[in-house]
Amino acid sequence: MTGIRALDEFVASRLGGDASRLLELFETREVFDALRAGAHPSDWYHFEPNTYDGRYLIETPDGYETYQQDRGSKTLVERFASLSAAAAAVFL
Repeated sequence: MTGIRALDEFVASRLGGDASRLLELFETREVFDALRAGAHPSDWYHFEPNTYDGRYLIETPDGYETYQQDRGSKTLVERFASLSAAAAAVFL
C-alpha cells in the first residue's frame, strides 16, 4: 500500500473521512511511524532520507525536517520542532 493510500485509510478509519482534521493524525507518532514502516520507493512521500524524488518528512535529532527532492537536489527545506507542524508543511 502506498503512503498516500495508507494516509487516506487513516483519515477514513480514525477521522470519519474528514480530511480537514488530517493534522490530528500527527499529534502522536503512531501514524508517522506506520507511514515510515510501510513506505515504498515508488511513493511520492518519503519518511526516511533516500535518493528518490519526492516530498520528505524526516525525523532529525532536533525535531523534523521537510523538503522536496528532485534529481538529488533538495529544495523547500524547512525545520520544525513538532511533528504536527512538519506534517502541516507537507500535507496542507
